[in-house]
Amino acid sequence: MLATTCAFAGGSMFSGNSVGEQLVGGGVRAAGAGGTGIALADSMSFHSGNPALIALATRTMFRMSGHVAWWGTSADGRNDTDAETVWQDVGVYLPLSSVWKIGLVAEPTRYADLATFGQRTAVFNDTNAVHYEQRDVWQNGTVDLRIENAWRIGDRAALGIGAVYTIMRNANRHTIDLDQHVSSSYYLDASYRQVETYRGWTADIGAFARITSKLSAGVVYRPRGSGEWTYEFQKSQSDSVNKSERTGGSPGNVKAGISYAFSPRLIGLADAHLGQWEQGDLGALADAKASEPPVNPLFLAAGIERTPERSPVRPGFNNWGIRGGVYYRQHYWPEQSGAAVEEFALTFGLSAPFIGSTAYLHWAGEVGQRGFDEDKLGARETFFRTSIQIEIAEQWFQKQKPRLPQ
Repeated sequence: MLATTCAFAGGSMFSGNSVGEQLVGGGVRAAGAGGTGIALADSMSFHSGNPALIALATRTMFRMSGHVAWWGTSADGRNDTDAETVWQDVGVYLPLSSVWKIGLVAEPTRYADLATFGQRTAVFNDTNAVHYEQRDVWQNGTVDLRIENAWRIGDRAALGIGAVYTIMRNANRHTIDLDQHVSSSYYLDASYRQVETYRGWTADIGAFARITSKLSAGVVYRPRGSGEWTYEFQKSQSDSVNKSERTGGSPGNVKAGISYAFSPRLIGLADAHLGQWEQGDLGALADAKASEPPVNPLFLAAGIERTPERSPVRPGFNNWGIRGGVYYRQHYWPEQSGAAVEEFALTFGLSAPFIGSTAYLHWAGEVGQRGFDEDKLGARETFFRTSIQIEIAEQWFQKQKPRLPQ
């Protein structure tokens, strides 16, 4: 029989599995508008989730970003807070011609660094009560490495396709640390380590169209990836590592969005994302906890933005971009088979000229709640995440046509 006396957690409770902390993605400008932007294209920035949008970039562009997040977690009447710092994306986009553009991008799509511990008591048949501390550490992450190509079709449309190499890593260390008073040759400390890694290929296929002078639409499709899982297991008191391999896949998704220009500088945005997950897409660590097929994730978002004027003649606040948004998301959680974690957040963001009018510093904030049904899930979180991104657009690597004297 096992009795638990107390338990505490650090990090996001809902990241302690193979799903990890799902990142909004798309760049910091998109995050400030609720994660929208699949159908937004202008010269300042674009949603990196739609490869078609890079066809509309007029300059060579470099972007790099990261975020800091804080959580407040309540579970079984206990409370905890934690923070993390994570990089978000690094990308270079090169216009090879007026029609053809390419992009080289590294972007994390999920992240987890969670530690939990609890004081427990085990009572055996011989009535001996053994006190011990149980510790678990999860370190999970997924990174997409993308090579994107995009082609502009006139002034109203673009197509894009990207080859995506996904690296997914899930690691868990479980430790039982016995009280020193009972540690002996009969009762021993124990631990084990599990690490699984997925490497595989998929693709992003995107399209963008200006339907009218005010209304635009975008769509992105990513099929389920194909690759190989490697699983390693090691026990304490042993130098041997059990290793196995199997073929598998990675989740696919469909993303769609619209943008509407209420005025030349005021734009409304709406996006919807639907994931396509199958058993085995999240690895053996998740499958061992879930007896039912995974729940497909859903993301719904809306945002509004006042774009900067970008005028060298009228400097000041007119050259700043201001935006806000809201999003709802549900994603799978293997800890509760068949359950989905729901999340709601408000977002806000600013863009300020950094170097003249060709570079911008984007900032975004998100505040929300995750895990509405605390009775079913066992925990609820409030969170705040702030992100920053520098984006530089210059005429690098572009040939200039010589001008003949008049």
